[in-house]
Amino acid sequence: MSIMKICSLITLILVSVLPCTAQKAVVFGYITDENGDVVAGVNVYPLLDPTSGTISDHNGRFELQLDAPGETRIVFSFIGYESDTLSVNLQPGQHQELSIILHPSIINISLIEITDKEALRNEASGIYIESKDIEKIPTPFAGIEAALAAQALGVSSTNELSSTYSVRGGNFDENLVYVNDFEVFRPFLIRSGEQEGLSFIHSNLVSSVFFSSGGFQPKYGDKMSSVLDVRYKKPNSFRGSVELGLLGGSAHVEAASKNERFTFLLGIRQKSSQYLLKSLETAGQYSPSFTDLQTFITYRLNNKLDLELIGNFAMNRFVFKPVSRETTFGVVNRVLRLTVYFDGKEEDRYRTLMGGFALNHHLQKNIGLKWLISAYRSVESEAFDIIGEYWLDEVESDFGKENFGQTRYSLGVGGLQQYTRNNLEATMIEGAHKGYCLLGKHHFKWGVNYRHERIEDRINEWERVDSAGYSIPYTEEQITLSAVLKSDIRLNSNRISGYVQDTWSLNNTARTTFTYGIRFTYWDVNNEFVASPRIQFAFRPKTKKADLSFRMSAGLYNQPPFYRELRDLNGNVHKDVRAQKSFHTVAGIDLNFKAWDRKFKFITEVYYKYLWDLVPYQFDNVLIRYFGENQARGYAAGIDFRLHGELVEDAESWISVSIMSTQEDIKNDSYSIYLDSLGNRVFLSSANTDAITDTLTVYPGFIPRPTDRRFKLNLFFQDYIPRVKFLKVHLNLVFATGLPFGPPTGQRYQDVLRIPFYRRVDIGFSAQLFDRNRKELPPKNFMRHFESIWATLEVYNLIGVNNTVSYLWIKDISNTIYAVPNHLTNRRINFRIIFKF
Repeated sequence: MSIMKICSLITLILVSVLPCTAQKAVVFGYITDENGDVVAGVNVYPLLDPTSGTISDHNGRFELQLDAPGETRIVFSFIGYESDTLSVNLQPGQHQELSIILHPSIINISLIEITDKEALRNEASGIYIESKDIEKIPTPFAGIEAALAAQALGVSSTNELSSTYSVRGGNFDENLVYVNDFEVFRPFLIRSGEQEGLSFIHSNLVSSVFFSSGGFQPKYGDKMSSVLDVRYKKPNSFRGSVELGLLGGSAHVEAASKNERFTFLLGIRQKSSQYLLKSLETAGQYSPSFTDLQTFITYRLNNKLDLELIGNFAMNRFVFKPVSRETTFGVVNRVLRLTVYFDGKEEDRYRTLMGGFALNHHLQKNIGLKWLISAYRSVESEAFDIIGEYWLDEVESDFGKENFGQTRYSLGVGGLQQYTRNNLEATMIEGAHKGYCLLGKHHFKWGVNYRHERIEDRINEWERVDSAGYSIPYTEEQITLSAVLKSDIRLNSNRISGYVQDTWSLNNTARTTFTYGIRFTYWDVNNEFVASPRIQFAFRPKTKKADLSFRMSAGLYNQPPFYRELRDLNGNVHKDVRAQKSFHTVAGIDLNFKAWDRKFKFITEVYYKYLWDLVPYQFDNVLIRYFGENQARGYAAGIDFRLHGELVEDAESWISVSIMSTQEDIKNDSYSIYLDSLGNRVFLSSANTDAITDTLTVYPGFIPRPTDRRFKLNLFFQDYIPRVKFLKVHLNLVFATGLPFGPPTGQRYQDVLRIPFYRRVDIGFSAQLFDRNRKELPPKNFMRHFESIWATLEVYNLIGVNNTVSYLWIKDISNTIYAVPNHLTNRRINFRIIFKF
């Protein structure tokens, strides 16, 4: 054999053998936390060669190639979780699948920031709140809800006295709120922002928060608009904070045992909005006091079992003795003034108690189970008897007249009396089970829930209106009250719900995921069984030109009635009310890009919701009064935009815009128009009935829903003095079009007028007075006990706009109705100081 043939043969053998010898061993799989939720961004690397590692993707999936055959120790590490090390023994070319569960080891982060995690880019709509920017937003009602209103897509809140919010055309009753998998509630009777105390969520205890504006997964419950999923911290050391300000204060402590098997959180808050309420038009003695105490305790029995205990007690008390009110309103060529003098008082109490217990069972590395039991108790009372005497005058608006700004003539005098003695007791006992299982590219989740509800509601309220000595509505025979509501209701019920879902990664890199599943619920009051199938699809194209993510979702989002939906405007309960139903379609794109060498993100979502079996309602400030029947169908459609990033280095800012329309068509809703013989319209009265020759019936069709806010813009900007980053300014601007409203007749077709635009600017200035990391201190220096000290000066409603929240309706003996605006708070300055240790 020639030398050339020998060389060719050797070359052929080497070419055949080298690919086999170059094959690498591969380990792959999914990484989740102890609740079964995927964990993105986990560092995965060989212990002896950290530079050859990888990270888990947005679906928790990882894939690591190993060069060396034999036993290799692999490390899994991520901030906020305990590191895990696992040994594998693979041969070249061998593939092994792993399921990794990381246990939280929370490091306390002192601020709060809302960001979009990479792990969330396969959700149809959502953001994560991780402990960073909330306390920076200058707003009287600070907390998670304020951050949502400022940043989340499609969220609207234009009442600084309330923590309620509207999401894409839905009211607050259509929003889900969970804390560590326990559903939480708010008091039922609250009818105005002044009465509202603290929201359930204590932001100093929060580890992370997920929020979805619609199109959420089947694991989240039976509401039509949004879900807010809160996780409290599991600390690993002793820390705490104290905050004091003109509107109240708060404090919290957190600690863990040396081996971190036992952890606890304890928080207390006290709010007194007296200083803020004194800026309202109605002068008087405000005595609000809102206090709550919360705790969250965990204990790990062993590597497979751990316990959780959550508790909350809230005591809200609101006492108000009004004295007088003066409101000037109208247009330039006709200015009116309402002056009212009051006697009497209002006293409201809302006491709630909630406790929950959970057992987590990590059956295997890829299987987890959770068992929960909880109880909620609310005892509420409203008692007020207020008499007012009013004067309605027309004011001189001509600058050239000597009596400019004074009364030209009186339009009428009268009186009004409001009487209420309402009491409500609500008890809910709940048991639930949920679990997850990882099988290859599939991530299965399931759950079942049972809840017993008991409601005792006693309503006794009426209103009398007097004009020029005549009770309105006027009759010659008797005194008639303008509004009466009386009822005594007992309702016991049982509710069963559950879900099953699967998240399927269609390829190894998990750039394409598909989530599908179904929910079901049954309520024994109306004996209705409802099923809600839902799907989500997410795709991230592999391209170097742009970091894009596309998301789509569709499904049914049905809302079985709660007690309030059953009660109509007259206090009667209709037990045959069916679930309100909606079909959601959501499509979204988010783009990560760089500008000025800094990271930015642009997000947009378009959505359409078809609604049917709706229960119409009207707003009484923040109280929702339902009609008690499935009378309407409707829709909500819109588009949301959000751009956020660091306009100033290390200080994130954002701008968000929402455009929306939501309308409903109420079945059998109609009114009559009366015509005379010439075809002219005749307004009905006892004096002109003979002139009526024809009657036309008008069907209004689609009319705006009470939450139809067509446009909203929110701008938040942060800046600091160059080279002095501990001196910062925070500016929050909100502009929103007005909501529809109408006279208090209970006729929805009349609610087509619009409240004026909402315009508000709040600004805050913060200074870090002490930072332990900036300065070396002697061992015995008292300041070593503090981590940081911040002082904040905030100016609320900087431009002093009188925003309108609702209307007071005044009617005279001639049946003329005047809509007198109820304004929100005026300009106020607040000071806060925050100690962290």
